[in-house]
Amino acid sequence: MARVRLAGQGDAGMLTELRCTFLEEMGQQLSDGFADRLRAWIEEAMAEGRLQAWLAELDGRVIGSAAVNPYPHMPSASYPNGKGWYLLNVYVKPPYRLAGVGAGLLAAIGSAAREQGVDALTLHATVSARRLYERCGFKPATDAMSMSLGTL
Repeated sequence: MARVRLAGQGDAGMLTELRCTFLEEMGQQLSDGFADRLRAWIEEAMAEGRLQAWLAELDGRVIGSAAVNPYPHMPSASYPNGKGWYLLNVYVKPPYRLAGVGAGLLAAIGSAAREQGVDALTLHATVSARRLYERCGFKPATDAMSMSLGTL
């Protein structure tokens, strides 16, 4: 069984590697220098509390990761404490998929979120990951919209 632990600053390189692999599996072509910019962003975000991450390890090797971006939310019935976490980059290396590693990462995040008074976890799921999230208690939401502000 994989062991899940909270990642620290010293894990920024591994988090960078796993995120790059995740993005490439999603079909993104990463530009030269992307990994360096990503690592710098991860290091800064972790130091400032804008990113928390967890690693799954088996026999001393990292086999998966997940991260959250904590965000404030104006208090409401759904956010009585005004705290949310956006879950991203849940990734398990292919040989270890369908063995409970993703569920273990989500359980650790859910536990930490409850301890810290987080009101809600939100995410965008790939089609292939929906069943995992639903088994772990996530429900589909249809009220979100987005607008890309990137250059054309």
